[in-house]
Amino acid sequence: MYNQRLPGDRLTTPEFAQTLAAISAQVGDPITVYINRRGQVIRLGVGTPHQTQIPALELPRYGAERLSGIRCISTQLKPDLPSDSALTSMALQRLDALVILNITGSGFTKRGGGATGYIQDTYLAHLVPHPETNWTISPPLTLDDLSDQDFLDLVDGIESEYARDVANQHIADDTDRVILVGVKTDAVTTQRFTDGLEEIIKLVETAGGEVLDTIQQKRSKPHPQTVVGEGKIQEIALAAQKIGANLIVFDCNLSPSQGRNLETQIGIRVVDRTEVILDIFAQRAQSGAGKLQVELAQLEYMMPRLTGRGLAMSRQGGGIGTRGPGETKLETERRKRTELEQELAKQKAQAGRTTDNQPALPTTLLSFLLTPGLSRDIDSTKRLTIPSGTTQLRLQLRLKRPGSYQSYQAVLQTLDGANLLTRTLPHSAGQMVTVMIPAKLMPSGDYVVVLKGKTADGQMEEIDEYHFSTTRQ
Repeated sequence: MYNQRLPGDRLTTPEFAQTLAAISAQVGDPITVYINRRGQVIRLGVGTPHQTQIPALELPRYGAERLSGIRCISTQLKPDLPSDSALTSMALQRLDALVILNITGSGFTKRGGGATGYIQDTYLAHLVPHPETNWTISPPLTLDDLSDQDFLDLVDGIESEYARDVANQHIADDTDRVILVGVKTDAVTTQRFTDGLEEIIKLVETAGGEVLDTIQQKRSKPHPQTVVGEGKIQEIALAAQKIGANLIVFDCNLSPSQGRNLETQIGIRVVDRTEVILDIFAQRAQSGAGKLQVELAQLEYMMPRLTGRGLAMSRQGGGIGTRGPGETKLETERRKRTELEQELAKQKAQAGRTTDNQPALPTTLLSFLLTPGLSRDIDSTKRLTIPSGTTQLRLQLRLKRPGSYQSYQAVLQTLDGANLLTRTLPHSAGQMVTVMIPAKLMPSGDYVVVLKGKTADGQMEEIDEYHFSTTRQ
């Protein structure tokens, strides 16, 4: 079968289809083949389209207005319409078309004599960009009618419809097309879950993406391998194919294995809340040290997620066949992290010498906001000078998520986690509150303020945090 080549403008030929049907009848199982637009068989398997579907990461990606460039022809031992699982597989793989050949087990001879055949009738299914359905199915067709179908005309028509649908969405080509996934567990209140979704939408928009759809699931606890269940993964993948999404954002933090499993099954890039925030910091950082710190944080977060992502990411081994020019991606990132750490230490040392040798410029008191979505003028490593003679610093916070917490706390910490000060804040969500900090608690160095909220069951949860560094006159 791999040596046969179909005409580029035909779905199949009677000879190819009958050969496939004869093999299927002999082995007593469905046979499924995948063919590219050059008419070449690129994959053949014993089983249904669902059982033989191409792994998502092996499929070509051409954008929201294009199909995969692959059509599927499959035999069916019991005459029937294409099954829901076969149609779903077509949608997940964004196939050009799905052809079902209903066959008889023993074959038959055409009326009036002629060649023996196994195909009783056929069905042709393909995708459509319609809000209420993902696909359309033809009425039963004879093999001759199927073979006479103009394949190129069919594909051009489908892709033209998708292109018009994408154009009507008015989304810039360089904008990430995002599906947001939220998982409400028993440990999360409805209000907190809703607030979290609203916040991650703002974060995605701040990072430069556009949320096209939001998918939710209620679970007692996250699935250990994929956060959501198998059926929900299929729903996400179908939605991504239908609207042409190129990014899935989970409103939670994913473990490295969860991220890999989700990307493998969905077939497009998957990120979590932390990666979105790091991306925003990378865009907003202004100082050289700030940019280095953000890049270092991104590397440290991503390195565990590179392991196991295909041969390009694998570790190099020893022996014949494992050596060669260049480094693996994982080793390159490790080396880059070391270089960043060295450069960051050098800049901090230089900054310290500059502070010792030159008088610091007058600055205002310590004051910043913690706001949903992050302010566009925030520098992820803001440096603040404490004027000489200052006895207290004023920290201003904007409380958020009205009604979802019983009280709030602002915790001042060093980067190694040591608590310097904890202040209980009045419950006035959405209002500005001021916390006075003794200046003697903050010598020159790096700090983080963690905003916490107390839930109805008495648990304290981290809501937001902000990093900054100080020098003294």
